[in-house]
Amino acid sequence: MKKAVLLDVSAIMYRAFYGNLNFKTKNEPTGAVYGFVNTLLSIINQFEPDYIGAAFDVKRSTLRRSEVYKEYKAKRDAAPEDLVVQIPRIEELLDCFGIERFKIDGYEADDVLGSLAEELSAKGIETYVITGDKDLSQILDKNINIALLGKGDGGGLKVLRTEEDVVEQLGVKPNMIPDLFGLIGDTSDGIPGVRKIGTKKAVPMLEKYGNLEGIYENIDSLTELPGIGKSLVTNLIEDKELAFMSRDLATIEIVPLNITEKQLKYKEDDKKLLELFKKLEFKSLIKKMGLENGAETPVI
Repeated sequence: MKKAVLLDVSAIMYRAFYGNLNFKTKNEPTGAVYGFVNTLLSIINQFEPDYIGAAFDVKRSTLRRSEVYKEYKAKRDAAPEDLVVQIPRIEELLDCFGIERFKIDGYEADDVLGSLAEELSAKGIETYVITGDKDLSQILDKNINIALLGKGDGGGLKVLRTEEDVVEQLGVKPNMIPDLFGLIGDTSDGIPGVRKIGTKKAVPMLEKYGNLEGIYENIDSLTELPGIGKSLVTNLIEDKELAFMSRDLATIEIVPLNITEKQLKYKEDDKKLLELFKKLEFKSLIKKMGLENGAETPVI
């Protein structure tokens, strides 16, 4: 079976940036680029993919979800300037590896990753989505695996392959993840959820009733569940609209991309990589990849 890797560029570059904060050349910060290269080489070595694609985010102000709920991601801090100036270098790096870059106006990288993964899965290609977002586990299927980035640059990957793996991470099956966030919200993304309901309260409700519809159809019976009192039922009733909106915000949107396998076939250009690495003073990477002597690129 052919294999594909899909990269959540933002997740990788943020971890790379904070893992190499003091890494600079004479003229520019380069820690995010350096860490990104090492992570990419590690991923290629681990999965030996036939295809690679890279998904980028767009400006928050253009997101469709922000039109639905103006507070969506509104409180997130802007990216550090030292990271922002490295993004063009990361794009240049991906081009040197021959990795196609994907960005869709109005949609987040998660939506792009989900859309790419579903199209690849439909072609029978074993796909690994490299991300830091556990909620992307909602797209897991027989051909789609979620590889979660560890903390910091080079933190390793935890691969979720089965429903049981997802339950271990989030407490619910993949198809219940949007409903889970409909209840608990997500403060990092500005998703409100229902007041006073966390994972410990939400999971038993979803295990018994399956989804938000099932919970609200049985609203009068919820107090029979352990830890669910009348005040929480009142919150559920009063925040019903927020719960369903929150579920929509947490649901990956699938966009037809009609990709071809040729688009995702990657091949590094050693000459361009050598030029870039010399410019960025990545001497250890030049040696590691055998770029100066023209040897076949070893991925270690």
